[in-house]
Amino acid sequence: MAQQSPVTVRAQIVEGRVASVAAALSEDGAAAAGKLLRLADLPGVHFARMFIVETATLQSGDTVPASLVYMADVDGSADRHLRELVENAAPAIDELFGSCVDYPERPENRQRIAWLRQHTLKPAAYYVHTVGRTVARAKDETRLYDCIEEILDSDGIAVDGAPPGQLRRELRNAVLRRRDLSWIKKRPGGDGVWVELRNCVELVAVATLLVLTAPVLLPAAVIWLLLVRLRERTDSQESGIPDQAQVDDVRRYEDFVTQNPFTGVGEIKAGLVRLVTMRVALAGLGLACRLVYNKDQLAGIDSIHFARWLPIDDNRRLIFASSYDGSLESYMDDFITRVWWGINLVFGNGAGFPRTRWLIFGGARDEISYKHYLRRHQIPTPVFYSAYPTHTASNLDRFTQVRAGIRSDAHDADEWLALL
Repeated sequence: MAQQSPVTVRAQIVEGRVASVAAALSEDGAAAAGKLLRLADLPGVHFARMFIVETATLQSGDTVPASLVYMADVDGSADRHLRELVENAAPAIDELFGSCVDYPERPENRQRIAWLRQHTLKPAAYYVHTVGRTVARAKDETRLYDCIEEILDSDGIAVDGAPPGQLRRELRNAVLRRRDLSWIKKRPGGDGVWVELRNCVELVAVATLLVLTAPVLLPAAVIWLLLVRLRERTDSQESGIPDQAQVDDVRRYEDFVTQNPFTGVGEIKAGLVRLVTMRVALAGLGLACRLVYNKDQLAGIDSIHFARWLPIDDNRRLIFASSYDGSLESYMDDFITRVWWGINLVFGNGAGFPRTRWLIFGGARDEISYKHYLRRHQIPTPVFYSAYPTHTASNLDRFTQVRAGIRSDAHDADEWLALL
């Protein structure tokens, strides 16, 4: 089974070279991904992006230099992806990361890979829409769906008046006669029995631990919540509308394919209370993504393909990056209406976030302030690659269900035919 892995490489850009790196990325993100990194030649890449985190002055007065970030969601390990990336597109790696601090002057592949590994970061939490559904599997299931549509359109099967069970059998037989679709007979990859068992054991272990430690955790949580509430009463939130030039710069790279990239960065509020609160919230979120929200939705939202939460700069800032379907407006509305409490729990620890109450109330419920906050903290994402640019997550789920109905009679024939 090939589980998905997050890849993040972040490196400081040499002073004075930010403009040249931005020029290399911003001409055409899709073309840059194709011409430079040749991501379509790497079979296991679901999504990838490159962007610049600009120089920033933090609340402490410290200045963080600009950095170049490469992110990808891949089948298999991150290490294998870095090797394949270098073997496939070494000149592009040199061109893009050659403007970063300490990049080898005359690198060989071994040095390139070592440097990328040294600059690799791991997210605190990572969400995958369907664990185990590889790029190859997604494309195969898309092709199967298209094949069935062709069979139905060709009038080779009598559709009108045929009982659902008979129609499905005839479609199945027509599909199975296709030699190029012989892979359908095999069980599709997925979590696997052992992974599901491990997740169940881990979930039970966590629940048991929480029950056993409840006499200590509950009073501590109450005290901690009171400390958070004291700080909330003096929190300040950002006001005013976002800078239009910055909004326009972000929008330049949106709405080219079915999916869009969301990339944002924000500073964490000062103090130990906020730092610990954020880390605990991210640890819980990471656990939930792995054990609970690993089957086609994130707290009821089914339009997100991948997402990650990445603390940077010694836990003083946080990058959030996701690949989602549709427009940013509908994306933000989904979070406001369905999982506002989760947004507040994590992002409420960010400086300037709309003021929260008791950690989960308020905040994102202030729709206008929340949307302005997101726009202010978005980063232009000039390079964005998708392995399936014309299909939503719901499309891919439907194709998976169609495949399951070909392999087995477990699905109701009427419900299965409705998927077509």
